[in-house]
Amino acid sequence: MSMNREDNDPKIVSKIGIIGGGVSGIAIAKQLLHHNPIVFEATDSIGGVWKHCTYNSTKLQSHRRDYEFTDFPWPNRDNPDFPTHTEVLDYLRSYAKHFDLVKNIRFKSKVVELNFTGNSDKVVGLPNDLDYGSLLPGQSMWDVAVQTNDSDTIQVFIHL
Repeated sequence: MSMNREDNDPKIVSKIGIIGGGVSGIAIAKQLLHHNPIVFEATDSIGGVWKHCTYNSTKLQSHRRDYEFTDFPWPNRDNPDFPTHTEVLDYLRSYAKHFDLVKNIRFKSKVVELNFTGNSDKVVGLPNDLDYGSLLPGQSMWDVAVQTNDSDTIQVFIHL
C-alpha cells in the first residue's frame, strides 16, 4: 500500500499498513521494519489495552518472562511479581523506542474504513489455492480511510 506521511517527517512510502499500536501491532511492525510499514494508531500512545486500562490494579496474569519479546528481555525479568499495567506499558514503550518503531507510527490516526480492491481470486480459497506472493509485489489490495486528530477530514491511502 503506498502511503504518504504528511507531517514534518520525510515522505514515507509503504506497501504495508498495520492497524493498532498494541502488543501485536508493534511486534509485527518490528518484524516488517525492512518494508517500512505504517502503523495507524487511533490514540496518542502505543500500548493498546494496556494504555487504556480501566482499573489501576490490573496486572499481568502470567510471569513477566512469559510475556516478553524474545529479542527484548524484561528488566528484572526474574522478579516473581506480576507486572502492573503501567510496567507493561513502560516495557512496550521501551521496546518501540529500542527498535526505532515510533517513526513508523501515525498517532491519532483512526482507521474508519477499509475497502478491498485486489483480485479476490488471489486471496479467497483453500490454503493450497492461495498465492501469498501476490500480496506485496505491487498488486492493489486495500484502500484505507483514516481520520486524523479527531478532525472531520478523512485521508484515503490507496495502492498505486
